[in-house]
Amino acid sequence: MRQASRFLSLAFVASDLLLEINGDQNIAFAAGAATQPGADATAMTGQTLDAALGRPAAWSLRQALIDLKPGRRVGPVEIVARCGGGQVRKASVRAFQSPQLTPAISLGLCWEGPAFVLPAPEPMLDEDHFLKAARETLAAMKEPASVAFVEVAGLAEPGAEAARQSVEAALQDAAVDGRTATRLGDDRFAVLRAAGDARSLAALVAEACAAENLAVSPVVDEQTITADADPAPTLRALRFALTACIEKGVQGSGAVFADQLAHTLKESARFAMIVRERAFEVHFQPIVDLRTRVVQHHEVLARFASGDTAGMIRMAEELDMIRAFDLAVLEKALRALQKPGAGLVKLAINVSGASLVDDDYVEALLKRTSLKPDDRRRLMVEVTETAALEDIGAVGARLKRLRDAGIKLCIDDFGSGAASYEYLRRLPVDVVKLDGQLTRSIEDERTRTMLAHLVELCRTLSVKIVAEQIETQAASDALAALGVDLGQGWLWAKAGPEPITVIPEIGGNARRMGSVAGWG
Repeated sequence: MRQASRFLSLAFVASDLLLEINGDQNIAFAAGAATQPGADATAMTGQTLDAALGRPAAWSLRQALIDLKPGRRVGPVEIVARCGGGQVRKASVRAFQSPQLTPAISLGLCWEGPAFVLPAPEPMLDEDHFLKAARETLAAMKEPASVAFVEVAGLAEPGAEAARQSVEAALQDAAVDGRTATRLGDDRFAVLRAAGDARSLAALVAEACAAENLAVSPVVDEQTITADADPAPTLRALRFALTACIEKGVQGSGAVFADQLAHTLKESARFAMIVRERAFEVHFQPIVDLRTRVVQHHEVLARFASGDTAGMIRMAEELDMIRAFDLAVLEKALRALQKPGAGLVKLAINVSGASLVDDDYVEALLKRTSLKPDDRRRLMVEVTETAALEDIGAVGARLKRLRDAGIKLCIDDFGSGAASYEYLRRLPVDVVKLDGQLTRSIEDERTRTMLAHLVELCRTLSVKIVAEQIETQAASDALAALGVDLGQGWLWAKAGPEPITVIPEIGGNARRMGSVAGWG
């Protein structure tokens, strides 16, 4: 008995609260300083972790305990435990599983400061932030979760604001981490929660509304997500399902999610095979000088047998498969540069911002051109301006390595996003390619005024401008009059399987260019 007391005393040296949980993760033993000062810790015995510490804290602990093995320790795990009365308390938790006591697990909690009142609940996440939070949760998830779509008829009626706020609080509380829930409309919601949560969402919502004197009959459609689910296709399927829920209501949204997830997994496997086997083609569309019609270079454009190139690229970006594809396009472009008779050809290759989140793409490009460094001076990298460049400083440093090696740089889709001028200021670019919408609206006076200022700015920075999607001579002349340098579009040629050096004259006659002009 004396020895047991000594061990217990030593345990309290390192922890404030000792818990032992059984194989069902219910508390079998509790001693020490409870969540609230003066409370009896032994009263926690028999409770679930959810009831004793709150769902968000219990979820964090369960995630950590999945990796726990007999004889091993886990932690510290930072949690925020609920204390009752609207208060919470921060704690650092360590866990140990004795081989002699398996499956029981010992937990030691060290309180980090006193209990404090929770601030007012934050507004429910909007759809974009919900998807971002869901991605983070799914990436860390080690146990099944479920996505639930909830519709509560009556919340859109005048005077139901208090009930709607109560529903939001109930759904946030039910979320797997206490935050991953979103409002899709006045009466429609989605929430990501633990698959093992036995509480009825419909009952929780009905109770929340009843407290505000509103009787409702919630409709819930729920689908399980396995712990080994790939976050990327799961998020893509979830995005489709959220849209369906907004447009058509909850009924069937879960089925939409399941069907879309299966479809996305199938399509991603097919895309991976296409990239692996290089089972796509590249075509080449010329970029010409607006004044002389001399071919400056060609843009390399991927072509898939399905014909839905834009859809395939969009899917690859969403599923984080675009980097492998960008490298495959690079290989085909370099092969085109090395064909007999292609010594004057210069190519621009599209690179997603996702391919520039680390050094891999830059290293691969420089390595593949190391034996023929002169090829670098025949390459331009077009970075899609609409791609998310979260760390623009790091991206700029990577692009500078390419530029220092002799590779030209271009911002694609310039003008389509709010960050255009920030990219122009901070990235070492040689060319900007105007978003096609600007080209198509060249007859608008405000567009022409804006482009005139942009031309002057780019001239000052020694940056050339390419206008794409030019289909008429009138548009070409108007852009040239403003000072735009280069053009691309069906006025001169559609993309073809080989680079060309002959631009047909208007009327069908062709004027042969003696050579393809240089970048300058």
